[in-house]
Amino acid sequence: MSLGVAVPTSGALGTSAFCQTIFTWKPATPPSSYTTTSYHKWALAYLPIYEKLASEAPNAATKNILNEIVKILKYYSTASSAKSLEAYAAANSKTYTKDAQALAKAIIACA
Repeated sequence: MSLGVAVPTSGALGTSAFCQTIFTWKPATPPSSYTTTSYHKWALAYLPIYEKLASEAPNAATKNILNEIVKILKYYSTASSAKSLEAYAAANSKTYTKDAQALAKAIIACA
């Protein structure tokens, strides 16, 4: 018997553009060596998907996190030396961890 109230299913978020992009994502191969060339290639492979996810983010907090990841990937795609990559990663490691955890929650919400 219907109560006349529309209630979204628990997986309703899973139909969003953000979730559909997540479901079709094919991970890039991680760098096989610690060189700027390998990191440039890896970052450039991921940059378009993260830019797309940022444009489709389900909320402002997720959009901010994804924009931070885009910023990191842009740096990785242009870093001039392995030493600068290492310094950047060390300086931003807490941000990386926080962003990864928050992004994982957004992705889990798609299930």
